[in-house]
Amino acid sequence: MLRDLALAAKAACSKEDQESLVPLVQQLRTLGEIAFKRGLLALEGELAKITDPFLKLGLQLIVDQTEPENVQDILDADIYYNESNGRELLKKIIIREGLLRIQAGDNARNILICTKIFLGKVDPDQW
Repeated sequence: MLRDLALAAKAACSKEDQESLVPLVQQLRTLGEIAFKRGLLALEGELAKITDPFLKLGLQLIVDQTEPENVQDILDADIYYNESNGRELLKKIIIREGLLRIQAGDNARNILICTKIFLGKVDPDQW
């Protein structure tokens, strides 16, 4: 999990922006369920449905069986060097966390817990 306070400050955004990322967290949970039940290669069938370039990149790396350290390095490089901030940066941080947990074999519940924490005090009824 990223623990960079300067990065966290750049990712600060409104409650509305945080709430807009709930579907992303739910999508990561669903991808985690697929991977947990059917294996990482089953995620290849999900690639065509993904429109976010950062999520698609990370998922493609996982499907291509890229080493976890390399996936982390590539995603981190994008986060640190592509000048995102606010909602867009928060979205990338959530995607990174979710994908690394999917690749590690975490179950869907753990993926949900570890990604929704970035959304602060979003209404729990949305989950």
